[in-house]
Amino acid sequence: MKYIIEVFSVLLLLVLQLTVCVAVVSVGAQVAAAKEYKAQVVAELENSNFNPVVIAGCKEQAEALGYELEIVPCVYDDTYARQIAEVRLTYHYQIPLLGVSQERVARGIAR
Repeated sequence: MKYIIEVFSVLLLLVLQLTVCVAVVSVGAQVAAAKEYKAQVVAELENSNFNPVVIAGCKEQAEALGYELEIVPCVYDDTYARQIAEVRLTYHYQIPLLGVSQERVARGIAR
């Protein structure tokens, strides 16, 4: 009887550890997807030369994916009219089993 309780205790701990590991790996994949999307937005902005239609489309797509996208354009050279834009992608970082819930921001610069 003693061994049965020990075995079930060990199995319960293993299942708990497996669940935590799966949650952490899942969150890592979500963070990687958010950063990849941010890189795609930066590339689209650079390729479209900061077209307002493209900016609006990126914001709509980000909202559909559950992200919050903020694009702050600025002109840094008046003589040659060169533009840059700061891209801020806000995403949610959540591990319910551990009680971790944060909002994180991925930043990028489009030139």
